[in-house]
Amino acid sequence: MAYQIFKTNGDFLTSISDGTLNTTSTSVGLPGRNYSGYGNVLDTNFVHIIENFASNTVPDNPITGQLWYNTSSGKMYICPTDGESNASAWNEIAQSGGSGNTTFGNVTVNGTLTAGNVFANSGTIGGNTGNFNYLNVAVLGTLGNANITTGNITTLNTTLITTGSNVTTGNIIGTWTLTGGGTAGGGSGTSLAVANGNVRISNSGGAGIVADNFYYANGNPISFAGTYSNSNVSTYLPTYNGNVGGGTATFVGTTLTTGATGTAGTIVGTWSLGSGSRMQATYADLAERFEADEAYDPGTVVEIGGDAEITAVKYELSEDVFGVISNTAAYLMNSQAGSDKTHPPVAVSGRVDVKVTGKIYKGDRLVSAGNGYARAAKKGEANAFNTIGRALEDKKTYGKGVILAVVIIR
Repeated sequence: MAYQIFKTNGDFLTSISDGTLNTTSTSVGLPGRNYSGYGNVLDTNFVHIIENFASNTVPDNPITGQLWYNTSSGKMYICPTDGESNASAWNEIAQSGGSGNTTFGNVTVNGTLTAGNVFANSGTIGGNTGNFNYLNVAVLGTLGNANITTGNITTLNTTLITTGSNVTTGNIIGTWTLTGGGTAGGGSGTSLAVANGNVRISNSGGAGIVADNFYYANGNPISFAGTYSNSNVSTYLPTYNGNVGGGTATFVGTTLTTGATGTAGTIVGTWSLGSGSRMQATYADLAERFEADEAYDPGTVVEIGGDAEITAVKYELSEDVFGVISNTAAYLMNSQAGSDKTHPPVAVSGRVDVKVTGKIYKGDRLVSAGNGYARAAKKGEANAFNTIGRALEDKKTYGKGVILAVVIIR
């Protein structure tokens, strides 16, 4: 009759038929009734259990609660779940002494705890007094009152930072951003209020106060609108060129900038270029935003269709081909329609990088290759409806790549 084996908690583990040896249910062999050589099996089991399955690999077929001595690390581990073969998932048994890492659950120390370093990844370090040569708090530290001579604090939540008195000098070093909208100094929406004393900027290297808006002490805004024609203005401005605001303002200068090439700006109104004037751009194509059914990389060949306005071209020699996704538009039309992800710019004319496949030579006419790519047209393939544009450079490999081409929407 087969043995029925149950675990300590009552769960059924396995059934062992007469005359058989089960080596798949646990890390030890389980002999059935009348199994030949059962003595050797039992002795081997005892040895493996006594040595805690000492090996550099996890025991085969472990069960919950089983011990394992890792000969590589010299540490003891407990199996967390039946059949766990991942060594890193086993629970390490804490060891005393040595220089390795020791992991505990809850530890209560009634006497004195002496440590070179104390790390609190979560929870609380309590007590009346703590003396640390080095304290690393990984998540949150709450200090009711602290005198910190030198501290590196990533995030500090507090209602008072003081040097000790109004006349004790302190220094704040670094680049700081104040974000607030409360009431301070009698005004709402305030990030910084100076109750006493002055704000002095003494750096001669161009330091000053830069603000989006200026206000009087009573909260009324200070307006600098209008025309400043008084010659005395030149005394206070780095450059004075007549009108700086008003109905017929004139700006005289060589550069109008937002501060950086990636910083957006807005020109409002209806503007005209005077006789003999021209606009110049760094890039070469004219593009317009169209709604796409998904996000596409620059250079992707698209057609009108899909769930939105455009989608990646699907077939070879498609006559539905519409244009190429651009990220170098010299002029972008319909710019407020959406983002590059939802409404990517499609080059309608000019030079643009195009995703291609196969060999291509300068001057080749480009047609769709499907899956958002273009290829060189073979003899007799190109027509007015399927031609994307013409290659401006060679590609001498057969795989996929990107080339510069001149394109136009058909």
